[in-house]
Amino acid sequence: VQSMGFLGSIGSAFRGAVGGEIPAITEMIHAGRERALDRMLDDCKQLGVHGVVGVDSELRQLAGNAEFLFTGSGVTGESGTHSFTSAGDAQELYCHWDAGYQPVSFVFGNIAYSVGIVGGLFGAMKTLARGEIREFSDIFNETRHAALARIVDQARQAKSANAVVGIRTMVTEFVGAHEMYMTGTAVHNPALRAGEIVTSDLTGEELWSLTQLGYAPVKLLISTSVYSLGFVGGVKAALKGFSKGEISDLTTLIYDARENVFSRIESEAEQLGADE
Repeated sequence: VQSMGFLGSIGSAFRGAVGGEIPAITEMIHAGRERALDRMLDDCKQLGVHGVVGVDSELRQLAGNAEFLFTGSGVTGESGTHSFTSAGDAQELYCHWDAGYQPVSFVFGNIAYSVGIVGGLFGAMKTLARGEIREFSDIFNETRHAALARIVDQARQAKSANAVVGIRTMVTEFVGAHEMYMTGTAVHNPALRAGEIVTSDLTGEELWSLTQLGYAPVKLLISTSVYSLGFVGGVKAALKGFSKGEISDLTTLIYDARENVFSRIESEAEQLGADE
């Protein structure tokens, strides 16, 4: 159970008003999770288990404090089996191992952020006009890529790991801010390109199937776009909602937003030299 403290709370409130990452909250959550995970691993050492499967974590708020809980199943195997921790369940673990992705350790990356007063005002004003609200899109894109970069950094610290697989993404509210939290399993696959950390959000079964087809993941791609229908478009859509049929303004807006998001993903894939 962790507390941010009085000074940390004041600093976080000020940083939250500015917008972007709120380092005090990010660091407090990260430190809390690390302590809880370390205590679980200490239990494993005392029990002499070879691995921990299905590692999961929860963040609970308790009367102004935060509780960090880690759970997992300690397992034993044949003599000489290397020790590991995995975010995947037994089925995923089997698929990863059989596809050549040997588990090393559970890894996570997080970032606490806020749109801020300035970004919120600009964003609110832009909702009056139709189109993308770049202030919101930029903050969401930056925070999501920051969380991905941090899970990659943690994987680099894991011995011999050259990929993070089974990445799961969660966005939750925390003391007036939002936290982007990514979890996954750092693994080693000798068939992957050296010097890089591959990232993938495919399930164990999907990754196994992809391997059988002769493909390997390169990087988890992320793109966010926030659009507004605008004041006039909103009124028109509301009026059309009273009668049966397509609300063309909403259809076009959603289509444009998805096209924008997908073009960014395609662009990043091309820069990586991905085949598909």
